[in-house]
Amino acid sequence: MANEVFWRKDGTSFPVEYVARPQIEIQSEIEAEIQSGSPAGLQLQPQSGSPSEDARSGGKAVGVVVAFTDTTERRALDRMKDEFISTVSHELRTPLTSLRAALGLITGGSLAARPEKFRQMLDIATGNTDRLVRLVNDILELERIGSGKAELHYTMCSADDLFRRAAGLQQTGASKAQLRITFNSQGVNVWADPDRVLQTLTNLISNAIKFSPPGTEIHLRSRRIDANEAEIQVRDQGRGIPEDKLERIFERFHQVDASDSRTMGGTGLGLAICRSIVNQHGGRIWATSTVGKGSIFHFTLPTRPASNLL
Repeated sequence: MANEVFWRKDGTSFPVEYVARPQIEIQSEIEAEIQSGSPAGLQLQPQSGSPSEDARSGGKAVGVVVAFTDTTERRALDRMKDEFISTVSHELRTPLTSLRAALGLITGGSLAARPEKFRQMLDIATGNTDRLVRLVNDILELERIGSGKAELHYTMCSADDLFRRAAGLQQTGASKAQLRITFNSQGVNVWADPDRVLQTLTNLISNAIKFSPPGTEIHLRSRRIDANEAEIQVRDQGRGIPEDKLERIFERFHQVDASDSRTMGGTGLGLAICRSIVNQHGGRIWATSTVGKGSIFHFTLPTRPASNLL
């Protein structure tokens, strides 16, 4: 097995793995005796032996058979796997380092006479433990969705009910950040798994809370696109997202600012999970934003079962 690069006629190339075997011309000994002096019967068949073995058996190499496999997709997957492992290792190492340092100071006894510092180290240890738990849970969730183990349980859902439930779950965080959550469902119903849509909404609202200044509003809105599809929006008045980041924020572990995971406590997987859930429903998700004025996260969902779509 050998690795090589093959070239197409148009000048593009692709990586391959290939195996080459000689094509051997073998003359039957019986035919040679019977048909002495006349053209011998020939058989062309690939052999796995070496040229020297073919020569000893009376065969003659007349060509080569090459079998190759295009490895472009496999190499891309290998690169993605390597990048994922590298990123996960970094994301795990960061909170573990802080956790180990905090516990080391506590167990070392150097903070026994400093109760305020002792409490601060406990808070650091607890916060980093929570971050690790969220990270592991999010990685497992992505794996479940990607492997098809997270089945969807479709039903007709009221956008108004989903908005109320999502706002209720995030109300404590919004109140602490001095934010209001409002919504306008316009009577829209969607054909979806309500728990998965609720998970998507709470992730998006949680992100909006992190990046919105006090006294502003997070608004949820739904509208019908046509008879088969509806759009749901989560709008904030936060710092906004640069245009060149609008696509990449949905990638695993990618955040607008690398320091956000430390200051905001996120795992960098929330939007990737949202995208996976929306894709499972056959919808699409994207963001629009104006830096300094806020962002809108949009996603679409079907409004009727697939068998009834026109």
